[in-house]
Amino acid sequence: MSASTARAQEVGTASTATGRDTGPVSARNSSKGALVSEARAIFRAVADGFAIKDLRQACVAGHLLRHPAMETRRHIWNSLRHRYLAWGPPVWVVADLADAASGESRSRIFTGLAYLHYARRDRLTFDFVTEWLWGVWREKNLAVTRDDVLDFITEYEHRDAAVRRWRDSTRLKLAGNVLSALRDFGLFTGVQRKVLQRPQVPLEVVLHLCRLLDAEGLRGRSLLDAVDWRLFLFEAHDVSQALAQLAQRRDIHFEKSGRTTVLDLVRHPLDHE
Repeated sequence: MSASTARAQEVGTASTATGRDTGPVSARNSSKGALVSEARAIFRAVADGFAIKDLRQACVAGHLLRHPAMETRRHIWNSLRHRYLAWGPPVWVVADLADAASGESRSRIFTGLAYLHYARRDRLTFDFVTEWLWGVWREKNLAVTRDDVLDFITEYEHRDAAVRRWRDSTRLKLAGNVLSALRDFGLFTGVQRKVLQRPQVPLEVVLHLCRLLDAEGLRGRSLLDAVDWRLFLFEAHDVSQALAQLAQRRDIHFEKSGRTTVLDLVRHPLDHE
């Protein structure tokens, strides 16, 4: 095995360990949207001392999720579990989500974290934002419609043959739900006519993403250039500015001069658990 192949396998394993969806493309987001309030409810329970192993029963029984139909509660739990728990997140990831869910004053932080994991846990959504919407943003033609998602899905067929077998009804549901979810996460304004906007990104969310990328083995310039920053429609200077602000808070050590980048993260208090 060549050194480059071994490194690629290491990165792939690390990406999977940090929740990134590297598997076959799925239409899982055709059934549920952002689920921000539902996700906040379960992580608020975790912040209050609720054991993760007991969350499923509490959600399905209606103690944490207030939807009247049990089958709906079951589907919601399955979606939330996939996004935030099924991949075996490290303690610090759960702690960040629970801490952000514990007070209304931190709701913007929680929404940002929820969006970050929502996108990284679904390959199609991640690619749609970081490729198609990124192109829309750069071209300053900010109106986005369901047809944009449908066109992207059609283009995606050359990457994954399974997409060709999706029914039109599945594609339509997926397109509508993805756009609605992204609106709820703050990437769009408007209901009928959606206009792309840069979401507000608290520094806590920036630091969380830095730690995820660092856990994947990205260092220095590689971390700075990661495609994940496009989820927030960040240009290179936006990333540098956010990292500089984190450095001022002493959450990281960051220096940049030309192509030379020094970036060291302060260890999360729980990242050893």
